[in-house]
Amino acid sequence: MADQTSDKTITLQPSWKNHLLGYTLSVLFIPLFGVGLIGLYWVYKRQKKYEYTFSDTQISSRDDKYQRNIDLVNIEGVSVQQSWLQKKTSVGDIELETTATSMTLRGIADPFGLKDMLEKAISIQKERRKKKESTKPEQPDREPGTMERMDYLTGLWQQGLVSDEDFEKEKKHFE
Repeated sequence: MADQTSDKTITLQPSWKNHLLGYTLSVLFIPLFGVGLIGLYWVYKRQKKYEYTFSDTQISSRDDKYQRNIDLVNIEGVSVQQSWLQKKTSVGDIELETTATSMTLRGIADPFGLKDMLEKAISIQKERRKKKESTKPEQPDREPGTMERMDYLTGLWQQGLVSDEDFEKEKKHFE
């Protein structure tokens, strides 16, 4: 069975519930010389700052300046952290651990459901990698470049630059 991967991607952003306190305070401060409107804009921009893209093989985190990618097979641990307010609003932060680095996906709605899906995807990718490593590619019958050298020798023989005896003698080296 051939290794078939598709280009399915899912893009998530932090939930508005993760910024519930900021939105609430901004709405309350609207009567105070419009300060709340500036607050609403600031909280909205902060919410839209991060974007997380999930594909079959990797996870990407992108903000205003940087993009970070982690391959699923390199992830060693997935954990969920929630504050008291995040528990009440069913959002949380997902921490992805690798040997070299970690990545935090902030403000994800239903973090435990996403954690379960990520763990399944990680195990599937690791199984694919093991399967791919266990199947060895077939070794060619000849050394690399042998056919090219044989073609070159045949060309010289056809042009009359090599005698029939020399051609037969050299041809035996390629068989």
